[in-house]
Amino acid sequence: MHLRQLLLAICFCVGSVFADTNSTSDDGSYPYDPILKYRPPFARSLPIQILLTGVVLTLVGVLLIQLIFTAQYHWPLAPVNYVLQISGVLTLLISLIATLHQILSATIDESRGWPYMLSYLAVDVPPLNNANTTNLGEKRWATSEVAAWLMMNATSSALIQITHIQFLTLLFPSSIEKILIFLLLGPLAVAHAVMQLVPIHANENIVRLADTISNVCNATLSLLFTASLFIWGFLVNRKKAWRTDGGTAAFGAGAIALAVASTTLTFTYIPSKDQYEWFPGLVWAVVLWQSFLGWWWWVGAGMGVGEVEELLRREEKRAQKRRMRIEKRREQKEKAGRIWRGVTGAFVVKKGEEQAGPG
Repeated sequence: MHLRQLLLAICFCVGSVFADTNSTSDDGSYPYDPILKYRPPFARSLPIQILLTGVVLTLVGVLLIQLIFTAQYHWPLAPVNYVLQISGVLTLLISLIATLHQILSATIDESRGWPYMLSYLAVDVPPLNNANTTNLGEKRWATSEVAAWLMMNATSSALIQITHIQFLTLLFPSSIEKILIFLLLGPLAVAHAVMQLVPIHANENIVRLADTISNVCNATLSLLFTASLFIWGFLVNRKKAWRTDGGTAAFGAGAIALAVASTTLTFTYIPSKDQYEWFPGLVWAVVLWQSFLGWWWWVGAGMGVGEVEELLRREEKRAQKRRMRIEKRREQKEKAGRIWRGVTGAFVVKKGEEQAGPG
């Protein structure tokens, strides 16, 4: 029995020596850094987070400028679509500005303490797991703050998806098509927005399930949006959709390219174990630009440049008529006021004369 134990100990020692010989160098060090295999991917690093957040912020800011300068054409043709687009852009812009502010604030706070450097990892915005946070600069958020932030994300998601759904009702304007669009896409948009609020729950399994449902809903919506654009552009309105007057074909190519890009991004993101903080903002920016280019594609292809100008002229005539009616009402009120003042003045003078007569 003692001999058997001795042989096992000798075999263990020999195996350990061979293992150390294969995995270490002559000085006892590893030929590679064994900790690097636990390093998160570079896409979750702080530089990538700051870079892509800034890029998305720029894209959304440029889109806001475009909407402001094209308001005189967009509003008369589709006021509901314009309100939805401007609301979605403003909400996302506010969210991105707040996100960038939180990232920079966390990095500044982290650089003020030992070792006076910045972390490799991206900043969690909002920090949903404060107990296990790795960045020293991250501060604990109150539950109300986290809830408000998640509500802002859900609002941005809902507005952007509703904007795209309303745009599809312009492409397919019949009553049956509108009902099908709302019944098919509406529940998916609502589910995706609601899933944005679930991460406030402390259970990691529930949060992971909510992320999966949110990604699946988002990818399904993106696929249906892309399919709708392809059907409208290549089947329903193929002759007018790709004409070159007024840049119609360019708007169509841009909308189709962004639709394919957003669908690819969302489907690639579904099986990903890492949920990147910057990814939702990038997808929303692409979807908003897709809606903007798609709307102008619909204007050029569905109506034609001449018809658009005619609609704008009609809107200008209606505006002139409204101004004339307002001016006419104002003149009538002033005339009635003068007549009333004249009548009341005559009565006052007559009454004064009657009172002065007996005296």
